[in-house]
Amino acid sequence: MKQVFSSIAAIAFSAISCTFISVKSAEALEEGLYWGGGSRYIRIAKQEASSDRQERICYHGFSPNGSTITSLKLAIPRYETGIDYEVYLLESSKKSDRQNLAILQYGFSPNKITFGKLVKRSVREGLVYVRDGVAATDTTPELQECLNSNQPYFKQITSGRDRR
Repeated sequence: MKQVFSSIAAIAFSAISCTFISVKSAEALEEGLYWGGGSRYIRIAKQEASSDRQERICYHGFSPNGSTITSLKLAIPRYETGIDYEVYLLESSKKSDRQNLAILQYGFSPNKITFGKLVKRSVREGLVYVRDGVAATDTTPELQECLNSNQPYFKQITSGRDRR
């Protein structure tokens, strides 16, 4: 009986610890180009972590009306939600630039992101962007500046047509 109890306890402990490990490692906004309908796009770019810096994630939203490049900060990690999603806030040194804008991505739907306002613990009044089949390997000089920066980065360009 004692051996059966020990076996059950070992199985339960390993299942719980595996769950925590897999959930924490599942955090990762998917890099790529997302299409929001018409000529609205969002590009998510990453720079891998190194010995002297953490992983850096940057946002580049563009349309014919303009372009915004900003760093992203994990606001609600996937392991805290209980519903398998994570939320990233657009960073800026000025709060007026951000206007509480965020990106939400579900773990079970990595080909979609929702871009809108953060309300409590979710993104509301947002648009759903679907991953475009085009590879998003090219970066603008501003997006590369964002990836190389260690501080919150924010830049707006009024005409986005030439800045894809």
